[in-house]
Amino acid sequence: MKKAGGAEKKRVRRSSGAIQNGGRDSSSDTPPRKQATQKDVFQLFAEKVRDNKDLVSRWAVLQETRVEYFRGKDFVCFLRNHPEVKDILESDRNLEAEDIADALLGKNLLVRCDRVVKTLRPGKRKLSTWPAHLEIFPVS
Repeated sequence: MKKAGGAEKKRVRRSSGAIQNGGRDSSSDTPPRKQATQKDVFQLFAEKVRDNKDLVSRWAVLQETRVEYFRGKDFVCFLRNHPEVKDILESDRNLEAEDIADALLGKNLLVRCDRVVKTLRPGKRKLSTWPAHLEIFPVS
């Protein structure tokens, strides 16, 4: 219900200054905004590695969230077998796999995890290769 005698507000669609001035930009003396900052080479590298089908990855639960993960030794083998992926790193392409992993960990592009269940179930001989539940590795 509307109040009697109350004024209704009009919704006004505001257009940009360039259209109001006949297509001319009113703020031509100010520099244009910077485009989105360029992605870090390590971030580009991480995306390229994640999209590559040769690095075996699985899904697991980490802190009540489904995450995709890979094993560290698989990452080392992947880098050894695919040196062309390291070309994205430009000046850092000569780094060892462990150094690349440390840089990715430092930039929070990777998170080191550990399995939740560390004991054998009755009747089993070894732990699962790909655990279904993970926890963040405790830093000591």
